[in-house]
Amino acid sequence: MNQLAPEPKDIGFNKFYETLQKKRIEIKAVLLDQHIISGLGNIYVDETLFLARIHPTRLANTISLDETKKIIESAIQVLDKATKLGGTTIRSYTSSLGVHGRFQNELNIHMRKDLPCPICQTKIIKMKVKGRGTYVCPSCQD
Repeated sequence: MNQLAPEPKDIGFNKFYETLQKKRIEIKAVLLDQHIISGLGNIYVDETLFLARIHPTRLANTISLDETKKIIESAIQVLDKATKLGGTTIRSYTSSLGVHGRFQNELNIHMRKDLPCPICQTKIIKMKVKGRGTYVCPSCQD
């Protein structure tokens, strides 16, 4: 059975929390796993974790129920805004309809290495998490 998991707006907080408690891997890796929660790619995970103020290398089983709720709420917020703006166009991507998304103009953290955090002005860093480029505010996401 190779089905996708529910999207953030369709996943229950408690059920997702129970899943997190069984995972001893980084929260970013969990959020990228489409069999656990679907709809979140690398950019949207970075933005979600920034809004939730959670470091992407935190082990999933250390996330509290309140933090789980914040992750889901942040993911919904990110996806809703990205959808309204037509998605995210990075580099030379254009949709099959020739449309460029505008969400990349609203990114808080992704692709903003060495720029000031929009909340605290600390320099944003880039690191690798499970082989993926990951953007983090070392002050806001501790």
